[in-house]
Amino acid sequence: MKRNRYNPSILIIVLLVGLLAGGALGQALNDTVPVLNKGIHVGLSTTNLNLGVISIVFGFDIALSLAAAIGLIVAIILYQQMQ
Repeated sequence: MKRNRYNPSILIIVLLVGLLAGGALGQALNDTVPVLNKGIHVGLSTTNLNLGVISIVFGFDIALSLAAAIGLIVAIILYQQMQ
């Protein structure tokens, strides 16, 4: 049985790990290299929907910094090397 070379679930996991590792590295090196934490914040502020019985809160925020982008690029390269 031929193995599928491009598994989307593995790709998503590798990309998330790359983003998280890059973001953590940017936070850790914030005092030394502050340019790594420069980036953009995209999102939707929280919106509440109260239906009396149930209350639902919608919202999300994405903070993409230079360090996270570098981590994402490294993750893509590593994923290609795994194939």
